[in-house]
Amino acid sequence: MKNFTSIWTRKPLRIIILIALVFRLLAVIFSQGYAVHDDHFMVIETAQAWVDGTTYQNWLPAENSELTTGPIGNSFTYVGLHYLLFKGLEAVSIMDASTKMLIVRLLHALFSLLVVNYAYRITHLVSNKDMARYVGLLVATFWILPFASVHNLAEFFAVPFLMLAIWFMVRPQYRDKPLKWAFFSGLVLGFAFSIWFFIFIFVAGYFIVLATRKRWKVMAMAFTGLLISAGLLQGLVDYYVWQEPFAEFTTFLSSLEIPFTKPNRTIFSMYVIMLLIVMIPPISIFWLLGWFRSAKINLLLFLPAFLMFLYFSFSIQQHERNIMAVFPFIVIAGVIGWNQILQKSVFWNNHPGLYRSMVIFFWVVNFIAILPVSTMYSKRSPVESMLYLQKHKNEVSDILIEDSNRQSVKSMPLFYLEKWVNMYKLPDYKEYDDKNNVERRSNYEFVLSTPRYFMSDTANIPDYVLFVGQKRLDERIQRLKPYIPNLVYQKTIKSGLLDRFLFILNPKHNVNQSIYIYQVPQG
Repeated sequence: MKNFTSIWTRKPLRIIILIALVFRLLAVIFSQGYAVHDDHFMVIETAQAWVDGTTYQNWLPAENSELTTGPIGNSFTYVGLHYLLFKGLEAVSIMDASTKMLIVRLLHALFSLLVVNYAYRITHLVSNKDMARYVGLLVATFWILPFASVHNLAEFFAVPFLMLAIWFMVRPQYRDKPLKWAFFSGLVLGFAFSIWFFIFIFVAGYFIVLATRKRWKVMAMAFTGLLISAGLLQGLVDYYVWQEPFAEFTTFLSSLEIPFTKPNRTIFSMYVIMLLIVMIPPISIFWLLGWFRSAKINLLLFLPAFLMFLYFSFSIQQHERNIMAVFPFIVIAGVIGWNQILQKSVFWNNHPGLYRSMVIFFWVVNFIAILPVSTMYSKRSPVESMLYLQKHKNEVSDILIEDSNRQSVKSMPLFYLEKWVNMYKLPDYKEYDDKNNVERRSNYEFVLSTPRYFMSDTANIPDYVLFVGQKRLDERIQRLKPYIPNLVYQKTIKSGLLDRFLFILNPKHNVNQSIYIYQVPQG
């Protein structure tokens, strides 16, 4: 115990990193699946398809130009890193999808420790050692961060680069050689931008702060660093692929939804309410107040993150995960700012017990939440369905996903099947619709307007049918039997606890329900 106290006093960062590592390793082992549908399919499925010599989303140029989308507004950098990783793993005979994803989660977990490291170091410089220990411990054990750290969230993978950029500008060595560290700061900002294009808002805020301080030479050096890294990762790569530098970013800008253009869909309070809930009230209220107060303490720590928060607050693209890129900055600056308010507050100085009870409440709730959240299996039913079919992949060439309770059908993660097969999707339909359309969405995805398609002589009869959701299941099976009469039940894949909870909260957008697998015997 004395040794622990001694290390905590002299070198607290070591203990904080160790604690962060423990929770992230739990997430590595137990938090299987994927957090967000788009991020998995745009990163993991796409990277594996490239390794296998094909294209999943028709992103890359192909001999058949009709099946090439052209630039879609996504950077090649993050998916490219996964391509190189998968290529390397297969070179040493690691072919199993689950093993690959275990390694992906582990690498993300280790990389995310940089967030904890720089949260401590930045706070130490901007505030003091006691506050640095508190912030470091908070970022290490915040209930949502181990889960976010191990999954393929490009917005969170960019955070270590952002924090390193700020660290270069606040560390003591900056005062001696500001141009050198400004250059390195701009260099890593270019990496962050290349991971997730929305970082350009953070970059804009960064340069606005430098402009308000009239540090023109520093701005020039930072911009040079940014131009070099972004030029290499975006300019050269896009020129090689599309014969046009920055083709993906210009496509991203052209499709960017501008705030206020559809006011009926923009709700400023969404992110405020979300932050208040995620950071656990009532302490979250104080930290948000402290975050705004921190603008007077260190504008560089506040403004870039605030501009991103402001953009997404008024944007049509109000996805919860977007805030993850700046969430650690909100925590760091919020705690520092609130601490200054607290020290000067007559009320709180006269009621220390009240405030202490709120802090205790926060930590109790946080530690109650961290274990189940860090170990939750997200998107369990689609992943486990593909893992089940993986055992029979030699006899699988076509699958049908029946989700006629909905107007659209989510894709299945073929990465876990370890085979690229035709995936037919059957949303809500009418048996006697005059149209018998088959819309080809990609190399392997086909959307049907009616199951009558399978009565065609040229149609490929699916080897397996996956019914999504229990609602009207018997009726849906009977409706499909005239077109695919031989349906043999195989297995039910239950959705995870988190998926079921999210479906109850928002059944319109969270479709991760149980899946019922039926085989279609051929011949």
